[in-house]
Amino acid sequence: MSKKIGFIGGGAIAEGIIKGLIASKTLAPEEIYVKEILPQRKEYLKETYGLSFADELSELAKAAEILVLAVRPQDAQGVSEELAQVISENQVVVSICAGIQIEKLAGWIGENVTYARIMPNTLIDAKRGYSALTFSTKALEEEKKEVQKITDSIGDTLIIPEAQFDAFTALSCAGPEWLLLFASALIDAGVESGISRADARKIVTQNLIGTGLVLEGTDKHPYQITDEMNTPGGIGIAGYHTFASAGLTGTVMDAVRSAFVRTTELGK
Repeated sequence: MSKKIGFIGGGAIAEGIIKGLIASKTLAPEEIYVKEILPQRKEYLKETYGLSFADELSELAKAAEILVLAVRPQDAQGVSEELAQVISENQVVVSICAGIQIEKLAGWIGENVTYARIMPNTLIDAKRGYSALTFSTKALEEEKKEVQKITDSIGDTLIIPEAQFDAFTALSCAGPEWLLLFASALIDAGVESGISRADARKIVTQNLIGTGLVLEGTDKHPYQITDEMNTPGGIGIAGYHTFASAGLTGTVMDAVRSAFVRTTELGK
């Protein structure tokens, strides 16, 4: 039987996880507790999912074995220091706050608590992306399994060292946004070439899905696949020339590096 979970904060990311936990039948709605300060948000979550609620952190800490810190990074310290007054050593604190290291949490809450850190899958609704997961050194195998149920309910789980979290955040969490930008550009290009926007959208969407499935089903480097697709003097290599001249690879690498730098700044 899964342990009850308490969410400190009921924002969009917390809601996505809650939706996944319920949809996967990992937990029943009444086994999920939320402390949410906005009355309208609280009412929405109650009506939509039938969750349990706690007005105080002390009440939440009594109700749930796993406590998920789902607040803004800039609010994490204040909430953590308040949580330190009511938490017990047999509980697990899971943070989904971008840039906040386990070492910081332990300094705010205490060294004797078990910690896990999650960077949730951005594509929760599709359940096709990865969530990153890491643990403090004292985490027991049973505790790890219970926490991984959270990430498994919203997609795939990638257990990585905490030192890689900022890089994961930059690549995985922002990556879908950049793919959407590229998709939008392709749709516009199709419209410019004379295809209706509706049809261009269908074409680009299926190309994105199909390309992802091709990559998933092979160990080939993407360049090996494009080499096979580019016929001599063909249309693909002509377009590739334009991308190469514009420095597409360098531009993408610069974007990921900018996101990585911003992620490390949030942690400070």
